[in-house]
Amino acid sequence: MRKSTIYLLLILALPAPLIGQEEGQQGAPAVIPAAAKERLARLLPEPAEVGAARTGEQKFYSSDLYQYTDGGADVYLDYGLVAMVHQEYKSSSTDFTLDIYNMGTLANAFGIYAAESSPDYQFLPIGAEGYGTNEILNFFQDEFYVKLSAFSDKEKTGPVLERFAQVVSRRIGLSAQMPEFLELFPADGLVSHTCKYLKKAPLGHEFLAPAILASYSWGGKQTTLVISKATSAAGAALKVGRLRDYFGRSGKVVPEPGLAPPAFSGSNQLEGEAVFFATGSYAVLCLNPPADAGSFLKSVMERIAEKGDGVSF
Repeated sequence: MRKSTIYLLLILALPAPLIGQEEGQQGAPAVIPAAAKERLARLLPEPAEVGAARTGEQKFYSSDLYQYTDGGADVYLDYGLVAMVHQEYKSSSTDFTLDIYNMGTLANAFGIYAAESSPDYQFLPIGAEGYGTNEILNFFQDEFYVKLSAFSDKEKTGPVLERFAQVVSRRIGLSAQMPEFLELFPADGLVSHTCKYLKKAPLGHEFLAPAILASYSWGGKQTTLVISKATSAAGAALKVGRLRDYFGRSGKVVPEPGLAPPAFSGSNQLEGEAVFFATGSYAVLCLNPPADAGSFLKSVMERIAEKGDGVSF
């Protein structure tokens, strides 16, 4: 599949914007539950812990996040934002900004973290996972997505940001697990840090939501694997039926004899070659399948059978 097509598919995989949000057409912001607000406030480091004083007041946002992020609120809200807290700090040589987002669940926190990360970033063992530069450090842990930034005209701030982030991580707690649904991806050929959790219109298809997505590579050939969750085996079969209808309208589709039915091969100008099938309560779509597609997709089936239908997302 051409790189331009892959980029287009990934763009389509991101949640669609909430109409009118950036134009200030929202009503009153949602009331932040008192427990959620108190929990966020407790995660803010004390000045003595980070060697920097708090400047300004704590600011909390929920559905009015668009007033703070200036155009980026839609993705956070689509991923289930409960509330966020913003606090600034200042040391003798560095200004810090700390934003902590309560996304409601581990899956949602991973989803927004993965949506904003790239395999090219420098990843760090902070929380469940993090990445950073000399100016920013983002990580997720439990239901929280944490974003730190720093500015100094006197020193490199990367090490200082890591120490700051570790304080926040300890305040969140000892748990630092990755979402269980990532174990559905076979390890062989998996490109590190390409896993995504898509809550709206994966690859532009609303009926595939929710889904997880990852990239694979064998000998320079890039493959995209999408696993869509249904509530039942019948629901997974319906998703496959809709994929069959889609490829039938936009290109061509034929039965795939190398896999247990219902399995199909399809192709069109946008997605290129594809293989898709149902297994348990999951619908699986493989774009630009590898040369040994049968072996790879059977390993996907085996992985899903091993983990069972209890893995939700």
